[in-house]
Amino acid sequence: MKKNELIEFLQRQNEFLQGRLDEALASVNSLTLANEKLVATVDELRKQIASLEDVIKGKGEELNKEKAARQAVQRLQGSPSERQAKPVSTPATTGTRQQKPEKKRTNNGAKRKTHPECEVETVVVEPDSPDFNPEAATFIGECDVVRYVMEPMRFKKIIYKVRKYVQDEKIYKGSAPAAPLLNSQYTSSFIAGLTELRYLHCMPLENAVEYFRAHGFDLDKGTAQKLVSKVKIHLENLYKALGQAIVADNYICGDETYQKVRLQVATPSGRKIKKGYVWVFVGMTTGLVYFFYDDGSRSAEVFEQHIRGFSGAFQCDYYSGYRHIGIGGMSGIKRLPCLQHIKRKFLDLKDNPQAQEIAKLFGLLYHFEHQHRIGKDGWTEDDHLQWRQRYSKVMLEKIRMRLTAVKDRIGVPPDDPLLAATEHALRQWNEIPRIFASPTYKLDNNEVERINRYISLTRRRLTIGSHSGAEAAALYHSLAITCHRCSVNVFDYFYDIVDRCAAWPPNTPIEKYRDLLPDRWRPSQK
Repeated sequence: MKKNELIEFLQRQNEFLQGRLDEALASVNSLTLANEKLVATVDELRKQIASLEDVIKGKGEELNKEKAARQAVQRLQGSPSERQAKPVSTPATTGTRQQKPEKKRTNNGAKRKTHPECEVETVVVEPDSPDFNPEAATFIGECDVVRYVMEPMRFKKIIYKVRKYVQDEKIYKGSAPAAPLLNSQYTSSFIAGLTELRYLHCMPLENAVEYFRAHGFDLDKGTAQKLVSKVKIHLENLYKALGQAIVADNYICGDETYQKVRLQVATPSGRKIKKGYVWVFVGMTTGLVYFFYDDGSRSAEVFEQHIRGFSGAFQCDYYSGYRHIGIGGMSGIKRLPCLQHIKRKFLDLKDNPQAQEIAKLFGLLYHFEHQHRIGKDGWTEDDHLQWRQRYSKVMLEKIRMRLTAVKDRIGVPPDDPLLAATEHALRQWNEIPRIFASPTYKLDNNEVERINRYISLTRRRLTIGSHSGAEAAALYHSLAITCHRCSVNVFDYFYDIVDRCAAWPPNTPIEKYRDLLPDRWRPSQK
């Protein structure tokens, strides 16, 4: 091979090898980048695995806590016989075809209410096609299509043409229906409508008048006020009967709240609006509600005056006005504390783990209480009493030990919030077991708190014009809310009893009014 050819061959070989080297270097670079990405991916996966391990560890701790709680419940419940028995379905008779239950109509999974309380009107709808001939058609069936219609309140002006005659020198005259108020053209239906809007739905009277006007009747606010204030006189004996019926109950829940009341004469400080207190008793057996007001006073004398004659269980918070229950002239009354008021003292200490732990123990009392319900699945009052005494003995002992440990801490300042909550609970500790000595006593005073919301709504929307106005509000609130608790229509009730009370003479015995209270009321034929 010649020299030139050899040099040319070696150059081509060198170029070929250089290309292979460049390809190898590029492959190495790509592999390096891929390796770096792989290392980053592996690191990310390791972080995710570590995070999942932490989550699994936390879930395991939660499962262990739930398992321990279930075991505690099983130990308290004891044998399976402590549980409420589920109703046993009776097998179908042999040889008979078992019918499938009728499928309920649903609206995206929601059950449709049938509203049996509505007035029902049936309308037959025939085909409206021009090609339809009813004589040539054969009826094959029909389907029901329901539409609900609301008609606003209607007002009527009834003119009675009262005729007069003379017969045998004697005058005969027809009788128009009597009005509850002398020389008034308004029937008791107006009182019923105003009472429902003002004292059940907490609408200020001027708004109720505007509501009347919007539906076609121009009623003056002054006229509405006079109707309410004058009819109150006819209802005072009924209100007294309500107060007597309340103290005849054997279990009362009580509380007090305030209402803004305008004063006729300014105080020495120049204020003309007072925080007047309204008291309320709720008969837990009868369902009656009794509000009372005494110049806005919150003193114990007001409470003692209205509770006089009562002997039974009275459930309330730890307000000083109730401290004399069980001693002196109220020795026949047994006080029941409110566990929610006690528990709330600890719940408010959100940053204190000890307080939250004690609050959880109080919460377990509700957990066990709600496992059974009297009248459901054959659960009787005797069953519930035994169950209460069983779980409360264990739980109250645990709570008492925690409270004692907090109280016995050394070096705690007197103004420590946890110590104050603990002492508040221990001062009532001897009264707490009384709740569980009966199957019907409530654990708290929440029923009264819910009823007091009617006063709270009124307080936000208006100021009572005087002490006498607050007394009238207490009377109307008592009757209206009692109707609501007894499932009695407020309008129908006042429409009936206003006329009946107006027809009775003022010296009618109070006992006669007892049957007119909502828990016993039966409508008269008008």
